[in-house]
Amino acid sequence: MGNNTKSEKRIKLFAVNLVTVCVNGGQGGDYRGVYWDQYHTEAHPFISSMDLIWKLDSHFDELNFPQRSTVPRSFYPVKAEAVNHIKRLERVRVMSDIDEKRGEQATFIVQVKYRQNSTWQGQVVWAEENKKVYFRSALELLKLMDGALSRGGFEDDGREEQQEE
Repeated sequence: MGNNTKSEKRIKLFAVNLVTVCVNGGQGGDYRGVYWDQYHTEAHPFISSMDLIWKLDSHFDELNFPQRSTVPRSFYPVKAEAVNHIKRLERVRVMSDIDEKRGEQATFIVQVKYRQNSTWQGQVVWAEENKKVYFRSALELLKLMDGALSRGGFEDDGREEQQEE
């Protein structure tokens, strides 16, 4: 756990599309655990990193936020009406403390701000270390999480957030 001194403020994110990813096991870039959102009272399990990405992408489709900027492609023909018939989740917040949930190995609070160029852009807070970093793709998000889990820290390439005013 990070050292929270009186001068250090705990990073908090506020948005309709926040999720808390609780990593409970795994290694080598493939992790399992649960994620929590503000619209369900139960956790959503994931069995691999790819499973997490698929489930979160479906969750954002249900919220219709952030909206996709592209239509998913497939090797099989997809009718336009199939894409538009995604079950939309009514945005009724039932949980306000998702940032208090904790994973056995690590906890990440993820906010996907945009879904552009067929991937995600946003920010992630590594809860145990109180560090926030921006990511430019879903793959980069997974690499950041893997770096925190395997090497004990986010890779520092200047993306860590500067103090906001």
